[in-house]
Amino acid sequence: MLTRLRALIPLVALALTLSLAAAPLVEGVAPYNLTINPSVPVSLGSTITMTLTVSGGTRNSAYIVMFDVVKPNGTGSATVPKTVTTDNRGNGAVTQFYPDPSFTASTGTVATDVGGVYNVYVNQTSPTNIGTVVTGTFTVSSKLNVVISEPVQGNVVQRGQTATIIATVTALSGPDNAATVYTNSPLNAPLTLQQTSPGVYTYNYLVSSSDPIGTWTIVVQASDNIGNSGMSSPVNITIAKNDLIVDSLVAYNSKGDPSTSFSPGDTIHAFFRIKYSIGTSYLTSGQYAVGLRNPSGSLIANLTAAYDTSRFGFYTSTGYPVSAFDPSGTWILAVSPNSINDGSGNTGPDLVTSVPLQVVTSPLSYWPFVVAGIVAVLGGIVTVRRFDTSLEGFQHLEQMMGGPLPRGASILLLGDAGSGKTILSYQLLHDELESGRLCALLSYDAFPEDVQARMTEFGWDIISHLRKGRLKIIDCYSGLAGQGEGAIKDPSDLTELNIQITAFIAKTKGGPLTVVLDSLTPIFNGVDDKQAINFIQTLGAKVKKTGGLFIETASRGAIPDDAAAKLKTMADGVFELGIVRSRGKSHRFLSVPKMERRRISSDSVSFQIDRTRGFVFRVSRFRLLKKRFFDFLAQHHLFHSSESGENRPKPPPIKGPPARPR
Repeated sequence: MLTRLRALIPLVALALTLSLAAAPLVEGVAPYNLTINPSVPVSLGSTITMTLTVSGGTRNSAYIVMFDVVKPNGTGSATVPKTVTTDNRGNGAVTQFYPDPSFTASTGTVATDVGGVYNVYVNQTSPTNIGTVVTGTFTVSSKLNVVISEPVQGNVVQRGQTATIIATVTALSGPDNAATVYTNSPLNAPLTLQQTSPGVYTYNYLVSSSDPIGTWTIVVQASDNIGNSGMSSPVNITIAKNDLIVDSLVAYNSKGDPSTSFSPGDTIHAFFRIKYSIGTSYLTSGQYAVGLRNPSGSLIANLTAAYDTSRFGFYTSTGYPVSAFDPSGTWILAVSPNSINDGSGNTGPDLVTSVPLQVVTSPLSYWPFVVAGIVAVLGGIVTVRRFDTSLEGFQHLEQMMGGPLPRGASILLLGDAGSGKTILSYQLLHDELESGRLCALLSYDAFPEDVQARMTEFGWDIISHLRKGRLKIIDCYSGLAGQGEGAIKDPSDLTELNIQITAFIAKTKGGPLTVVLDSLTPIFNGVDDKQAINFIQTLGAKVKKTGGLFIETASRGAIPDDAAAKLKTMADGVFELGIVRSRGKSHRFLSVPKMERRRISSDSVSFQIDRTRGFVFRVSRFRLLKKRFFDFLAQHHLFHSSESGENRPKPPPIKGPPARPR
């Protein structure tokens, strides 16, 4: 029996094999896996890569699947068929991009143009249609990240200054270089930022005099052409007023000439300009009061100044007539602090701005005394000539120039060695500091401590100005002396000197600056003439642009004659100083051969240097009395004939104010 069963086993196996071969194949569900890249949220317009893999499927077979991508909130749906071919191990893969032209949209568009979660369904349709075999999702974000890097929270910007707005704009995929970025001005006007580097957008906004004072909330918004958008966090900065400065306050007489000396019959007029402390613009509207006080400090008159388009400044057309009953002495013409308002909240000046005037009254205004005065003057000519000199203070220099130093000008002090150029420059520097102006001294002839000591000898205190930062001494002398301790290691390095001056000018924030350079001789000794001339011309232009003064000293004979001639041509004003030594004594002389915007006296005046007063001029008493006498007669219509020779009055100059600031 056992032997028979063993004989039947091969037959049974053969029968089973034949029956299996004749039966139809039944396909099973292959193991699918869907990978979506990138796996993190992406921005609008991005492309998604979907990879479908089959593992352990039927060997050397083809699986047909349908990718179905459904957009967020049912805003669109699209499908595309793909075939996965397996190898002899039953493994296969296929890649599909979204969006892609191979997709067919049933609704909406084939694009990542909507923010939200996209659902991906993979359905097997062959060899058997068994529906969804695997799913996946990816997320699209429409948000742009906007960050303001400038200005920072709490910054303060004055009217007239420039506020720089810088914002970075990034999408999930990186910097957005195609965004439209904008913000609002203080008056809510749209401002469009321009791209300056990848993902960085900038706008330089000049704060105008009409922008409201107070908090400016800056919010930067961005959007691109594919729908991404975003908004920054707010940054609050403060807009402050632009201070008003009274510039070039000058007194004019009834002839329209600038003057600091008045007598009965004269009329005192005031002229000035109003400048914004930031920027280069001037106020051109409004009416403002100018006070006139007598020597006792009593307010005598409030003159009203209105803008005069022909003079490019404010002028008191109705002046104050000086009478014989007015007290002699120093009068003050002044603009009070914060008395000026441009109507937009900008006010000034912070301090009183004033100019001293000399009023000289005489009994000659009475007829009985006129004849007696004439007889007295004529009868005393011989005596006057014998005692014909008097000492006049530093204010006499303004009489020689026909008024104060013009602003926005370069002044050359040219003279012999020992003639007093340095002392004159120090005295001018001290006057500028006392007038409240920022100053810088480029010292090529003395150490800073020697400058302080020398000015202190004359009673000119500069230590307080140094402490307050209103005066900066740039030490160019230590380098010349080989000590190497100065601010300028190499005084012939004009580039370094230019950098320091430019930095100091920037600290003035557009206000006027006075620069004194004492002296030019070491510069011409260190570099060639052309380079020195170019440096002086450039430095002078920078200082003059601020509305300040550039004062330079040079020794006659120490620099080439051609260079000296060029310096005199370049300068707006020239003081020439000379010294004559005889019999053990020194006699100094000063003249003003050139001064733009002024009627000058060509006379050479003797002067001496007083240890308590500085420059003291020796002037003719007779000439002063004669000038005042004939001015008085002319004002009272008593003198009509023309004099001959040197007594003939000079023709009146062209009337008008100083030229427009450059």
